Amino acid sequence: MISLVSLRPPCSISRCKRFYAAPPARPAGTRKAASPRPLIGRYTDSFPLELARVQSGRTVNLRDYESQVKLKRLSFDLKTHDGKVLPALGPNFLGPNGCSLREPFSPTFQEVVRNFRGTNIVVYVIPEGTPVPKTLTLLHEHSDHFSLQCAEPMSLPELNKEITDFLVKSARAITKEEFGEEYPYEI
Repeated sequence: MISLVSLRPPCSISRCKRFYAAPPARPAGTRKAASPRPLIGRYTDSFPLELARVQSGRTVNLRDYESQVKLKRLSFDLKTHDGKVLPALGPNFLGPNGCSLREPFSPTFQEVVRNFRGTNIVVYVIPEGTPVPKTLTLLHEHSDHFSLQCAEPMSLPELNKEITDFLVKSARAITKEEFGEEYPYEI
């Protein structure tokens, strides 16, 4: 019979806990902010390439940080300040501040669409060259992630309406199944 011998010196439980215990979890919304990263691009005239968004229903309903924290959820689309959504000014990406968009063929977007659950799933596809409304701006925040945001301070309901009106007027609305046929994912 073989017996295993520990090479670690004996220690009291309280001293060993640091080897086995996970660090305490931070409450929702208290994660230490990362250092700012430079934006890749800011577009106020037109869309530089075809972009897409998936959501439940045709109406945009962006999630504000405070409401999400109250629901004990970690994901959010923007933060409000004194009841207003503020434009992201400056050269750096500081965090979510609008409506997420990605290239339809990006692996991340393909996975998001395949795993998206809900009723009345709509994929909006915005063609390259589509004019950006004066009330909105398009930021290329990082990697394949773009964000359609307000160009001037406005309330969250106003921003939701601006983006919804823009998508209804300027984007193609297709089903999840149609998206899979038009933009097949190949490895």
